[in-house]
Amino acid sequence: MRRRISTRERVDIFNRNGGICHLCSMKIDAGQEWDVSHDTPLEMGGADEGDNLKPAHRRCHRHHTATVDVPVIRKTQRKEAKHLGARKSARPIPGSKASGIRKRMSGKVERW
Repeated sequence: MRRRISTRERVDIFNRNGGICHLCSMKIDAGQEWDVSHDTPLEMGGADEGDNLKPAHRRCHRHHTATVDVPVIRKTQRKEAKHLGARKSARPIPGSKASGIRKRMSGKVERW
């Protein structure tokens, strides 16, 4: 779960990185809106402290989250669900065990 970052911590993060956006490598000017970004997202096992927290322009951060982080996180969740057997195919191959039908040697098709 994400924790609240205090003003003191935000200032420390900003100063530690020299006021440079870690996504576009440009300087964050005074008065410009910026967010604290996680280098490795929390849902991918990133820490909510230390070197994983970096400053980013709000616009850069939102674009990166929408185009890079969210798709990778969702793909990881799908792979994990498939690995655990929690996800079943919506369109199983006809005649396979997952389809629920079988064909007898006589040619008769039945549900099982």
